[in-house]
Amino acid sequence: MKTHRMALFVSAGSDHGETRQMLALAAGLTRLGHEVDVVLPHAEEEVVTSLAHGVRLVELGRQGALALSLALTRYLARHKPCVLMSSGLEANLTALKAARLNRRRVPVVIHHVVALAQELAAAGNRRDAARRAMALKYPQAALVIGASEAITQALASEAGIPQANTAQLDLAPQRIGGAAHAGESSAAGELEEGPLMRCLWLLMQAAGMNTQELEDSPSVVSATPARVQGRDTQVVPVTAFAGDRASATYRVSANAGLSATHTDVRD
Repeated sequence: MKTHRMALFVSAGSDHGETRQMLALAAGLTRLGHEVDVVLPHAEEEVVTSLAHGVRLVELGRQGALALSLALTRYLARHKPCVLMSSGLEANLTALKAARLNRRRVPVVIHHVVALAQELAAAGNRRDAARRAMALKYPQAALVIGASEAITQALASEAGIPQANTAQLDLAPQRIGGAAHAGESSAAGELEEGPLMRCLWLLMQAAGMNTQELEDSPSVVSATPARVQGRDTQVVPVTAFAGDRASATYRVSANAGLSATHTDVRD
């Protein structure tokens, strides 16, 4: 199977379900041989210690919404992942803005773990602005994924997204002692093969890639094809990748672009 570079973006803390699920997805995609970057504003210690071998952690830095979008734009322009998947309302809006600033060269797949009403309520006095931003930006996504049918339907209704551009997929990792539920934080666990392979299929569809090899796999669940939408900086790694691929952490500055300021290499 041909391998690809993919990016997963979250802006919530380590105790949020979307962060846990993206870390589990990153681990699974890396096990399949793909190069995966987990991109987030600030790398909490729990996230760093949970990082699977071979997954690169890109830290954008704690900054305002505009500066965060610019930093993500610079990351996309420099590293050119085949697809960017984001999770959570704020992360999704930031990802779509960065993709637009990057002239939509990288398709964006957006993902919601918890009910939309809950995320909008958490926005407080920014609720109305968030709803307007969703209506404007969410239709620009290559694909919208909800963890449940109710979440997917609410997203389609709120943002006017065609059904063909939505998919339902629960990415909650399995953990020791029982399965995690959608939106639930999991201290440890792996993403099962079925959801992992289906998510990979959806990401490759969004990126406009040939999925025939995946479609021949019995692990792939049939899914609706997605319609794809159609200041450079230098990166100097602190350490050369060792073996298959070492885990490394980089920091992105909105002004200076992407620079390797610290690294976490795992044996």
